[in-house]
Amino acid sequence: MDFIHEFDDIISLWLDGDSLEAIVNASADDVFELAETMALSSRYHFQPDTTPNRNFSFIANSSLSGGRHPCSYSECRIKKLDQLVSFSSLYADEVYIQNPFEEILISGPEGINDTSRQELICGIYNYLYLKPLIEKGVIKYAQNMVSLCQHHSDTLAKPITAEIIKKENRLYGLLEEQLLERCTISFDIGKGAGPFMKVEGPKGLIDHGVVYLHLFGKLPESIARLVDKKLPYTFSRAEVRSEGMLSLIISPIIRDLSNQEWHSAFYGTSYLCDNPTQMKIASKLNSKAYAASSSAFNKGMSHSLPSVYAKDLSAIVKLRENEEEAFSVYRDKVHSLLKSTNRWSEHEVAEAFRDEILPEVNLIDKKIKDWKVKTRESLKEKIIFGTGAVSIGLYAGMLPQNIGQLVAAIGGGSAIAGAVMDYNKTLKDRNEARSNDFYFLWQANQ
Repeated sequence: MDFIHEFDDIISLWLDGDSLEAIVNASADDVFELAETMALSSRYHFQPDTTPNRNFSFIANSSLSGGRHPCSYSECRIKKLDQLVSFSSLYADEVYIQNPFEEILISGPEGINDTSRQELICGIYNYLYLKPLIEKGVIKYAQNMVSLCQHHSDTLAKPITAEIIKKENRLYGLLEEQLLERCTISFDIGKGAGPFMKVEGPKGLIDHGVVYLHLFGKLPESIARLVDKKLPYTFSRAEVRSEGMLSLIISPIIRDLSNQEWHSAFYGTSYLCDNPTQMKIASKLNSKAYAASSSAFNKGMSHSLPSVYAKDLSAIVKLRENEEEAFSVYRDKVHSLLKSTNRWSEHEVAEAFRDEILPEVNLIDKKIKDWKVKTRESLKEKIIFGTGAVSIGLYAGMLPQNIGQLVAAIGGGSAIAGAVMDYNKTLKDRNEARSNDFYFLWQANQ
């Protein structure tokens, strides 16, 4: 793929043998130039040119894209990327991820700071991690920066923007009330960590049940006055509301959903989320949009078919290429099962895998086992001749080229022919496994 070669060249030429940590010490102009080059390259190579199958074409939220929200810890980012990889390779035609290089480009050279440097480094690491699926065109970089003529700006973009803004305002109010009711925010100063705010709440609203927001630079007056007080200091509900503190939690969620809705409206993609609460919000904001949950899919798959979930990515990609028709059949069947519920809750997806899909995979296993047992018994009977046994590689599946001469020499034409027919029948029986809708999943489970 041309993009892979171009992107690899950009990275290697800019770093010139240095580690990615060189970005930390580079000038702001150099960092911006690198991000700009990568953003423009991905923009050029991932221009949507056809109408996708909306059922299998998705726009991922920032968390699944390896972004810093809701947790910037490297292990959490990798876990989210693992969800993305599993869902993409086993279900999707294509998944567009949020483009970290474009975000830096939009911020401009004056916006380069420690956070943008960190996100650029993470963006490159994520690219290297996702490269096998990017190369196959399964994972792509989304574009949230769109250029339009005046006519299409007036007739297409402005109405969408106005509608999204209405939804954003309504959503902010709903989320703020819910968070005020169920969350607490406190301020503290940690040894070696500096000042930070701690937000605690239900896991459905707050990832891990708690999030730490580290504060850099000059502190706002409302925060600076607390430094000399007894810490930790817990803010009252009135303080949280008046200072707009919850915007630190709410704004990234709204930005995520807005980017997804914008991409969905322009390019015909469906939502891909990893948080049940965000799924519910997305469904309420845009009831017509199809939304899938990567976490629900992964949990259903890993509990029912752990060997598939743990499979090497390259093996799954290769199997998907070799069994393209079987993959399409299996994926359509899974889609019809999940869409019939009109929801992608973790309970329902896990139930579908356990009650509908796993029994089918086990049934193929049983049939294959039965065929092997029956065939072995039949072959044993038909290749015994008088004082000795003649083996011609039937068990190993290796028939010698001079099979005809062997048959004539031993005078066992009918017996050998019968054994060969049984062996061929075994091959046909195994191929009949393809008639099962979940043949691809069975193969992946081997």
